[in-house]
Amino acid sequence: MASTSRPDADAELRSLVDDLLVRDADEHARALERLAEIGDRRVVPHLIEVLMIHEIGSNWDRFGFPWVLRDHSPPRYLELPEARWPGVRAALQAVADPDYDSEYAWVEWESWYSQQEVEPLEGFDAWKLQLYRSYLPPVGRLLDAEPRAFDLQDVRWGNCDPSFLAACNEPNFVPGDAVTVDGTENGDGDGETNEDEGDDDDTNEVAGVSRGEDEGDDDDTNEVAGVSRGEDERYLKPEDVVFGVTVDDTAYAVPRWVLFPHEMANITLEGVPLTLTYCTLCNAPICYDRRVDDRTLTFGSTGMLLAGNKVMFDEETESLWSQHRGVPIAGDFLEEDARLDVEPVTQTTWGEWREAHPDSLALDIDTGYDFDYRHYEDDVGFFQHYWNDENAIQPGLRTGDGKLPEKTDVYGVTSDDGSTVRVYPVEDVPTEGLWTDEIDGHGAVVVRDATDDVAVYEAPPSPLERDGETIADADGVRWRLESDALVGDDGRELPRIPGRHGLFFAFRSQYDTVEVGPDDD
Repeated sequence: MASTSRPDADAELRSLVDDLLVRDADEHARALERLAEIGDRRVVPHLIEVLMIHEIGSNWDRFGFPWVLRDHSPPRYLELPEARWPGVRAALQAVADPDYDSEYAWVEWESWYSQQEVEPLEGFDAWKLQLYRSYLPPVGRLLDAEPRAFDLQDVRWGNCDPSFLAACNEPNFVPGDAVTVDGTENGDGDGETNEDEGDDDDTNEVAGVSRGEDEGDDDDTNEVAGVSRGEDERYLKPEDVVFGVTVDDTAYAVPRWVLFPHEMANITLEGVPLTLTYCTLCNAPICYDRRVDDRTLTFGSTGMLLAGNKVMFDEETESLWSQHRGVPIAGDFLEEDARLDVEPVTQTTWGEWREAHPDSLALDIDTGYDFDYRHYEDDVGFFQHYWNDENAIQPGLRTGDGKLPEKTDVYGVTSDDGSTVRVYPVEDVPTEGLWTDEIDGHGAVVVRDATDDVAVYEAPPSPLERDGETIADADGVRWRLESDALVGDDGRELPRIPGRHGLFFAFRSQYDTVEVGPDDD
């Protein structure tokens, strides 16, 4: 495509892309038509940015996220007629090589753009900040954080923002026995739930769960965390994926399908302030202690992506943080060289978790949000596509040759300085045996725990031999596998080494060095 460099030609291009910022859709259309005529590739970054806003705003009922809000009106700033750029796709086709015309052409353009090296016109950073401050104000305000450790051209909008992708703050937890759907607990005795459960005429819908209208007054209700629950109000099935954590020997489980439309839960468990953050594109649940020095932070999702991973922010300073690394990437905390302490989180099924932790508490789905959480119980369709299709490229992610296929499900442990991560393909970790390894110069043992998830511990003296839920070391000491430590029969404890789940590309793109264990050949 043509590329102009004369001063007068550059001045016209800058004037035209500036016209894309005015609040006038007719002016947008005129500028786009002229940009298509000129055909200068340097305007591709500008066109990609407005394409995203145009497509999401124009097709909220199909592309809005979270999906549970698609039946609602989009945020006012996306509804406004002037937040449209008629002809932007045609302009892209005139300026660049691809010719995408499917329903998801905007996704195809994003994937293509993520693999390109396009030098934008001078002043692009200021232009992008003005675009976002004007048309996506909740994102623009956060994106304007300084200092920054990333290039503004590399951060991508993920079709959501803090105004409608709200963190789940300080939710209640209830006894697992009270909310488990299984034959014994439901009184069926055969492990099957009633097909018409929740369909009776005398029930009313609350947060996707059927409740009797006289709930709380019946003798057959049981009191759970201050809420009266009917015996039919059970929502956790054994096969549901949950994220489990233990604090002071108390187990807690958060269903993935409840966290999905929030992507973030700020919770305080046994007095410990934690953030359970979830990148839906990376399929990465990570738990952080949200204390930095003497401050307790409250985290949310910016709606932005960097190298395919979500960007978090803290409400206290509006600094930006990497979800996967737990480090600041822009704002006040960047200068402090802060890093969040990661806590172990287990990704398993409710049945497996509950078998290992019979007294586990579970997140109460009566969160205060009017969400039909059950939408995500069996349907994470668009994201399942990203998790499983090697050809589906995350927005902003540059593909590269890695030591594993991009979509390999891995568990990673970082070095003390956070620059190196050692990952273990989940499917390869032995179900009954163990791996021994070395992390940061220290011995480690990698196992499948009682929930069938990966767990890494400091290793006792080798050689090691596993027998069920115990490990025998070279000195004859037997170590019992527990959630937070290996507990020896001589009273000693070896701590669990916290790790992170996710797809391999999230590790490859976020860390300086990625090693594949237990042997990095």
